[in-house]
Amino acid sequence: MKVKELFEDYLSYMVQKGMDPKTVNEHRRFLYTSLSNSVSEKEIESLRLIDAASIMQAGKHHGEYGAQRSVVVFRRLMKFAKSSGLSVPFDWRDVEIPRVPQKQKEYLTNEEIEKIRESLDITTHAGLRTRTLIEVLLDTGMRITEATSLDKNDIDWEQKEAIITNAKTKDREKIYFTDRSLEWMKKYFEFRKDNLPFVFVSGRGRLLSVTSRNYIRTHLQNLGIKKHIKHHIFRKTFATVLIQGGADITAVGDLCRHKSPRTTLQYYATVNKERSKEIHQKVLNRVLNGRVTPEEFLTGPEQPRQDREAVRIKRRVL
Repeated sequence: MKVKELFEDYLSYMVQKGMDPKTVNEHRRFLYTSLSNSVSEKEIESLRLIDAASIMQAGKHHGEYGAQRSVVVFRRLMKFAKSSGLSVPFDWRDVEIPRVPQKQKEYLTNEEIEKIRESLDITTHAGLRTRTLIEVLLDTGMRITEATSLDKNDIDWEQKEAIITNAKTKDREKIYFTDRSLEWMKKYFEFRKDNLPFVFVSGRGRLLSVTSRNYIRTHLQNLGIKKHIKHHIFRKTFATVLIQGGADITAVGDLCRHKSPRTTLQYYATVNKERSKEIHQKVLNRVLNGRVTPEEFLTGPEQPRQDREAVRIKRRVL
């Protein structure tokens, strides 16, 4: 059996498992490009571990992370082949994933959030809807598809929570609001003239993610914020603010509804790097600028001048 003959069965399997359509389409893209241009004509039984090199080479056409993602899809395909009873001449886990530079987790500072808030005209439906959506994303950490799928009846106003469907795992999970996001939803509902059951609307129906994305792209890209202002940055900001506020990794993982602790750790790594810079500046500016000697720094904070003078007087008396 040739590798390419397995593509559609694998994609159907992903759909049956209830995987996110975006994930399925992403795998389809790499199957019919990187793998098609490298190993698709080979018999599965004749594959070797070194074939991953040609997959990596073909994947480079997809940019910096193309080689890595192509190999990941190949590994998943071989895992599916093995579980389907086909003879795979190696363990799929032995296929090495190429290393690539780790992406820096971007998030918004308080100043940048305020700049975005102030830029929105909340006297218009689109402006007020976007402001409300941003407040909800910042307070709950929801993904955009989860937020746009929210119905009014899903919200427990007294408990400040809602049960939603995880966009990736399809699990039913609880998210929490704050008084701020609830107030903005009330303002938005009062502004609207419809009786639709959806939390976010556009025209006569539910707000589509692409509609909101296009509005954000048009209205928020010229604010002087040198970051990718997309819906997901508000989720990243949610996680980062929790960490900066002292939340432990378990709580952050639960609130973000991460399937793997490794995902949560990436946010901790970003925050820790920033703290390292603060410590670097604090320590070296004091020591190297002569305000305190290394010995004094190690033994504790420098005594105030009046305290040092008191010590000298005490020694003379004794």
